[in-house]
Amino acid sequence: MISEADSMLLHHQVRKRGNRALLCHETRLQLSPDHRQLVLSRYVEHYSPQGVRWTERQHRVAVSDLLRWLIAQGEPSTTRLDTKA
Repeated sequence: MISEADSMLLHHQVRKRGNRALLCHETRLQLSPDHRQLVLSRYVEHYSPQGVRWTERQHRVAVSDLLRWLIAQGEPSTTRLDTKA
């Protein structure tokens, strides 16, 4: 299962499937150990009388690329503080 240390839980869902089966979904976001990449992990676990199956997928993006994209896509706003003595 996905490491919970230093990660943010974005989504967690457990659903009953049939009489004796469960499906668990979990999505987490965390920084890579070197803090250069943002890692989105998606984990799916299926419990049934036949056994347990699980899959984990990870998607990575460089933090610098993400920040450049945010700046390019975002709408700029300005906050100004004027003080008069």
